[in-house]
Amino acid sequence: MATSWTTTTISTRLVALDVDGTLARAGSAIEPRLLETLRDIAESGVHVVIATGRGWLNMRETARALPRSAYLVLNNGSSTRTADGRLLDSREVPHAAANQARLLFRRVGVPAIWIESATSGSRYLVDGDWRGRAPYDRYLDPKGAHVCRLSHAELAPPPAQIFGLAPPALGVELETKLRSALGNRAAIVVWRSRRLESVGLEVLPPGVTKGAVVASLAHRLNVRAEESLAVGDDLNDLEMLDWAGRGLAIEGSPQPLVDVADGVIATDGSGLRRVLDDVLHARSPNCAIGIK
Repeated sequence: MATSWTTTTISTRLVALDVDGTLARAGSAIEPRLLETLRDIAESGVHVVIATGRGWLNMRETARALPRSAYLVLNNGSSTRTADGRLLDSREVPHAAANQARLLFRRVGVPAIWIESATSGSRYLVDGDWRGRAPYDRYLDPKGAHVCRLSHAELAPPPAQIFGLAPPALGVELETKLRSALGNRAAIVVWRSRRLESVGLEVLPPGVTKGAVVASLAHRLNVRAEESLAVGDDLNDLEMLDWAGRGLAIEGSPQPLVDVADGVIATDGSGLRRVLDDVLHARSPNCAIGIK
């Protein structure tokens, strides 16, 4: 059962929203009604930030449905764009760290997906034989011609991220190895996927998390944390919910995310729709915003 949280009189000036498991079912498009509400919120003067592990290739159609004033934090923070496609920031995993991560994935039998940075292209360079592995088939098949074999890692451009899909038990072991080997040369993000029936282990540029990038964007927009609302459903959203003045987790989220959240909302979309409707209809600083 979703929990409630207390009202606030602080006006919301920025909303940061995860996609998979929050705005949409994993791997699916955002429903038109939610996109319409997001357009209305952006046009009311609230900054709308879509913060997702998806890349520009998967978010271009969504971006076209948003006002140009909206922002997209992509690849779990490795790149940031405006809704009209303008690249604001792009970060890369240092090549040596990326290659070391690739070799660690290979040693435990997990194909590494080397995703080109926003300044390099939009290919998914895969190290190893991935076909016939259900999680990889589900993730990579829809990307079609953008999926290529990583034949010579030394010639590949530095990636926006490199990650693998592993069974949960192996994921714990691999996370430990990645953190030990890479130290502060890269950020490690772990997420779970019911759709892929796997744990995703991502190696990101050092210091990159959704939360850090959204916080930096908010500072650029002169928006304080206490004027911000963030909603997410997985561990890659943890820093974002922790930073925001109001952070909401989707029911069923991992416990560490629930622990930093100010409340939990239903998984069926009704809770999020109410949250967004409240933001839209409470633009006055003196209006109380209640979310359940």
